[in-house]
Amino acid sequence: MANPSSFASHFRHISAVYDKALERSNFDQLNVYSGARKYRHNDDLPYPFHVNTQFKALIPLADAPYSWVIWRPSQKPTLVFLQSLNFWYAPPSLPEDGWLDLFDVVVIRSPEEARPYVTTGGNCAFLGEPDPGIASWNVGERNPESMIHFLAWFRSYKTPYEVSCIEEANRISAKGHCAAREVFYQGGSEFEVSEAFQLACSQGEDELAYPSVIGINEHAAILHYIVRDRKSPPKENLHSMLIDAGASFAGYASDVTRTYAFAEGMFKDMIVALDREQRGFVDRLNTAETYQEANIDALTSVAALLKDFGVIKCCVDTALELGVVQVFMPHGISHFLGLQVHDVGGQQAGLDGELPNPDSRIQTANRLHRKVEPGHVVTVEPGIYFIETLLKQIAESRNRGIVDWDVVEQLRPYGGIRIEDNIAVSADGVVNLTRDAFGAV
Repeated sequence: MANPSSFASHFRHISAVYDKALERSNFDQLNVYSGARKYRHNDDLPYPFHVNTQFKALIPLADAPYSWVIWRPSQKPTLVFLQSLNFWYAPPSLPEDGWLDLFDVVVIRSPEEARPYVTTGGNCAFLGEPDPGIASWNVGERNPESMIHFLAWFRSYKTPYEVSCIEEANRISAKGHCAAREVFYQGGSEFEVSEAFQLACSQGEDELAYPSVIGINEHAAILHYIVRDRKSPPKENLHSMLIDAGASFAGYASDVTRTYAFAEGMFKDMIVALDREQRGFVDRLNTAETYQEANIDALTSVAALLKDFGVIKCCVDTALELGVVQVFMPHGISHFLGLQVHDVGGQQAGLDGELPNPDSRIQTANRLHRKVEPGHVVTVEPGIYFIETLLKQIAESRNRGIVDWDVVEQLRPYGGIRIEDNIAVSADGVVNLTRDAFGAV
């Protein structure tokens, strides 16, 4: 656990939040379910278990299927922990970390034994995914939206403990990225790069924050490419690699992307230029009022960069007005990061989940519409891609002449660029957790 002494302060903070959530929703008890194991259809092989995020928001336990946290206002919460006596699989074990003293722990041997603890007949709420095994249980009102919105709003503000966990996840990721980069320059395949990342992080694929995206050459233009070819192109045809890969720590994620050129040339110069712009975006979060403002700033800078490299012929204002820049950067600049890679609360305007008014100039998939505030941990991830379907759309439109297609053809074999860091916003300014982690490695 990162900074064990800070967990007690973190726990006091979330205790106040959860007590308030119950009070404003008029519930006496909250039952939070870790989730059930899922099995392949017509098979007895389980899928990897992924704990309910609402569960690990309260307790740093990832390997705890069929377990519960029972929360009552102003009382010590109860952990009902399944530790079955099963000789086919190793049972989950409770850690010896000091945070366990903050809970009353009840060990059960079968999922059914949890029933009397969570079906008290009081005015209860339930947070968790549907499970046929508990469908008939009277666990309370299931997933009340008002409570989920309230908790999501407060989850968007990270405590020092949470920031330290994300910081450690970045340190682990930086080791993996350095190892992956070396394998790429040695001519390794996407699969070999992936294996190198996991080995350096000492995390299996299901322990990572998300499936690693490793795109060599044109595959870098597929934003969530997870196929991983076993064979690498011959070195004379090896152009680029984009790696979007993050480790986890104590349930918290990192989300880090780097892009590499195999040789000197225009694409490498473009990586250097986008990296410089990305650092500027991070610095300007100190003065930005909203993340939408930061997004407009990013689109403007990317349009200028495309103009400088001769990809587009029009001025920056025209590229923004016609949406041409979004052909080359079709995603937003930021999203929240925490217990989930795309953490919650980014599209809320307040405690009750009301929606904000999006900026009509953005026209991209934008996950973050909030004001920039201390306590946020966000990504900053500009990109430039040469995506076949989007290029085809503009090629067949009346705006075809805005693009220099000869330059696009030079860059198309490289796929694309994304550079992504994880940023903690504080009252004293922003801290780049990712660059600090790479510096330490």
